[in-house]
Amino acid sequence: MISPDTKSITVLSVSFYSSFHLKRLFTNLVEKADHPENIQFLIVDNANGKDKGLKESLQDVVDLTIVNNDSRIRQRSKSHASALDLGLKNIETEFTLIVDPDIYVFKSGWDTFCINPLSKNGKSVLGAPYPIWKLGKVHDYPSVVFMFFKTALVQVSGNTFYPFSSTLGRLWNSVIRKIVRLGGIASKNRLDHFRFLRTFCGWLENLTGITSPDTGKEIIELFRSTGFQSIVFDTPYSRDLLEIGRDNFAAIAREFELYFHENEPILTHMYSSGVFHWQTEKGHDIDYWLDLIHKVKN
Repeated sequence: MISPDTKSITVLSVSFYSSFHLKRLFTNLVEKADHPENIQFLIVDNANGKDKGLKESLQDVVDLTIVNNDSRIRQRSKSHASALDLGLKNIETEFTLIVDPDIYVFKSGWDTFCINPLSKNGKSVLGAPYPIWKLGKVHDYPSVVFMFFKTALVQVSGNTFYPFSSTLGRLWNSVIRKIVRLGGIASKNRLDHFRFLRTFCGWLENLTGITSPDTGKEIIELFRSTGFQSIVFDTPYSRDLLEIGRDNFAAIAREFELYFHENEPILTHMYSSGVFHWQTEKGHDIDYWLDLIHKVKN
């Protein structure tokens, strides 16, 4: 169990041979924080200690704890969910930030930015929803890509991050989301280019609801059913950013995930989707992603 001491935020991330991303991410979070001294880091190692380079690569990270998770017999989403469940049990700070390793935060003072609205209304959750072009997913509550909340309010519920419905429910969802996504037609690139396609698929999605629940499904249902205020970032399309002259950000949005809040860039998520609907030409090119970030920063 992580002792809170004077810390207020625990950054929880799941690693599966992700030391390169985590080292970069933790440096990014510390540099962009108003109060880095109030932050501690918790990694759940889904390689169960087999990633020998994890501790070595992160040896300079202050206030870091690594917990091993035996996930070898679990499907990927189940494995991720079990790691988050384990991590949450080991947190005692007032606030928790769940974040994917392949994130870059643009927002200076992100810690103050996240804490302020929750200080006014503790029954709130803030973060990055699934992008609007990921049809069938949750767009009105944060996902585990970047999810900030008061720790105790989620711990006390006993809910799990386990993502799946019953077998029958999964089969039904599979059929319906194929309709919503028009087979393979409603890809990220086509939705970016054709507004009428966004409108039509959005209408279908509103009719059918969530047909692709992902990690954190029960937690999101908890937030919804108990009336949490949801503060979510926007996920603009590349074409829309080009039209207002934000070309560098448009390049990021074209290939990766990009999040804004009140017209201000908050973060980008590399994500490297294996789902063909959401794949882009350079979505797996980490050097290209980092180069685009560098151009925006400068």
